[in-house]
Amino acid sequence: MKAASVYPPGALNVNGFSFFNAVSFQIVLGPPVILFAKSLGASSFVLGTIAALTPLLNILQLLAARFLHRAGYRRFVLAGWGARTFFVFCIAVLPLLPGLSVSARLWLLLAALFGFNFLRGFSAGAWLPWLTALVPEQVRGRFLSRDNAFMHVGCLTALLLSAWVMTGTVEAGEYAAVFGIGLLSALVSLWFVRRIPEAESPEERKQSGVPVPWSAMLRYPPFARLLWFTTVYMTVIGSLGVFTVEYLVVRGKFAESTILLLSGLSFVGALAGLAITAPRLDVTGSKPWLRHGLSMMAGVIGGWFLLAAGLLPGWPLLVGMLNFLGGLAGAVFGVANTRIVMGSVPAMGRNHFFAVFTVVSGIGLGGAPMVWGAMLDALGPLDVVLGPFSINRYVIYFAALVVLACLNLRLVSGLHEGAPVVTLPPSAVDARPVAPVE
Repeated sequence: MKAASVYPPGALNVNGFSFFNAVSFQIVLGPPVILFAKSLGASSFVLGTIAALTPLLNILQLLAARFLHRAGYRRFVLAGWGARTFFVFCIAVLPLLPGLSVSARLWLLLAALFGFNFLRGFSAGAWLPWLTALVPEQVRGRFLSRDNAFMHVGCLTALLLSAWVMTGTVEAGEYAAVFGIGLLSALVSLWFVRRIPEAESPEERKQSGVPVPWSAMLRYPPFARLLWFTTVYMTVIGSLGVFTVEYLVVRGKFAESTILLLSGLSFVGALAGLAITAPRLDVTGSKPWLRHGLSMMAGVIGGWFLLAAGLLPGWPLLVGMLNFLGGLAGAVFGVANTRIVMGSVPAMGRNHFFAVFTVVSGIGLGGAPMVWGAMLDALGPLDVVLGPFSINRYVIYFAALVVLACLNLRLVSGLHEGAPVVTLPPSAVDARPVAPVE
């Protein structure tokens, strides 16, 4: 039987949602909004805060996990994604509001992004459990590769459209038009969500929603090791998309449209990576691909280090190549990591395992851009030239990321591929989470 023949009903609607949702979030949370914030005078710390909002507000998934089995996955996602569209509308009209100072626009942008990510963080707790219940284990690698391909094509589409709109001098109207595309895409994505079937019966959702103490989850070795491994990786890549863009603006002096086009090459690379993993991931397992992705990512960050140090020329072609390879590495790692997570979480209390995983790894993903942004602001004008070598704040930043990526590579060997279903003691199953979630 071909793998495609056992894809679940509604799989194409999942892919449609992934495409249009990606167009929306790549505009609202990606380079276009970073460039808009930078045009309003945002510091590195503020840019880091914008990047941190999405992963840090994932903490709301701990609360959401307690209600998923009552509301159902589809209803939960629809409610959250529908409500957050209001804040996409606010961002779209913000550049055109008259009589506002630059600082007032920046604060309103931060407020709208907070509202967007607050609702997204709460409702996203249903997405991974929904997919895990919907997609059979034997085709997860192929399905995730295909779905990630739709997502990356959506991100690429968003950047190409943004670059086309923002060609030349960028005024308020261009920013509003780009954010308007994000708003329209968000609305279309909701249509696809409505067509995805509910994946579990109320009884199965009840089993997935059984509360498990945090201590029991963190003491489960396959889960704990994977949690630590992913958190370190998120610390490495959590700020990369923000500060490479800032580097190209501040030191590279690239135009906005050029930055968007070069950023789009990362999604071309991601599609290439997914084409490589799709037919192989379910056969070889996740760990070999985690090693490949991490090794390549360390090399890409090393390339940015050489670029920032002045040892490589700041040619657009070279920047595009780094973005392409970075996208390839990130896609290979991402799909392999999602697959190993789905296979390492037991059915009993699944919602809570996924929530804890997303929140804890999100601390690394969200804390990293804020910490690195504060460090970059503190280093400020540092620029020491030693012959052909330049020591500046970006050189220090990229060097630190290379070290962390190499350390994370050593953690792959401790991960469990296809961990057995854990048997929790009755006291663990019956208890409520020990950490406060009210």
